[in-house]
Amino acid sequence: MIRRAEADADLAFCAEVANAVEPQPVSVDQLTGCRDRLFLHPAGGYAYVNRSSVEDSAYAMVRVHPDERGRGIGSALVERAKAEARKLGNDSAWGRVLAGDERSLGFAAARGFAEVSRDVELRRRLTPGEGTVPEGIVELGEEHRRGAYAVAVEAIPDMVTAGQAAMKLSFEEWVEEELSGPRAFAALADGEVVGYATLDNLPATPNRLEHGLTAVRPSHRRRGFATALGQAQIAWAAARGYEELVTSTGVTNTGLRRQKAKLGYVEREGPTLVRGPV
Repeated sequence: MIRRAEADADLAFCAEVANAVEPQPVSVDQLTGCRDRLFLHPAGGYAYVNRSSVEDSAYAMVRVHPDERGRGIGSALVERAKAEARKLGNDSAWGRVLAGDERSLGFAAARGFAEVSRDVELRRRLTPGEGTVPEGIVELGEEHRRGAYAVAVEAIPDMVTAGQAAMKLSFEEWVEEELSGPRAFAALADGEVVGYATLDNLPATPNRLEHGLTAVRPSHRRRGFATALGQAQIAWAAARGYEELVTSTGVTNTGLRRQKAKLGYVEREGPTLVRGPV
């Protein structure tokens, strides 16, 4: 009964389920690029499974329409997600349970997925024309890509996530996935790329942008580069009429939380990260 999403109608079905569950709108456009990783249960749910930066662990998401829960749809989707994770060469999978959803957290625990960490969400309202781009921060051009990729390779293992992370993308894959948003910035020191930060579109809410990865070489941390990159993103987005920037991070990532607080971000409870064997 569970099958891979193929037609546009399948994507519309998944978006309908997501919008009955997720706190933020999900559009068909957002799902188009991951069509080949979506698996739908026509009775009222879907799963998304893909590789992740966490060692030996796929990222998995199962969503069931609230009106259709308790009928075995979620359990069937979890089993399909586990099978797809194994096909990707992983021995575990991890995912996120929405903040305050204790029922889903219990559902995950009953199927072998234990809590590994919790996130906080960070939001920053923007005022038109506010901010400036600090010296040493430039728009990330083609000439900066190799340097930024080297930064990612060094920085990703330090990410606060569901397990030990590592760079798994080739340079070409990284460019396609990481630099697909509206703007990225590079931090330069003596002409060398020592950090970068990206912004991603949220098609269902075009007045908002989501932070992608902000990464700084370990040798250049605690020197203000991450804050300067954040200031550049605020200035760029505010100048173009965006109203809000959003992101999330682990509760233990106190460095990023302090940095975002200095830049005016407001925190609220985020999802719980769970992980289990497949």
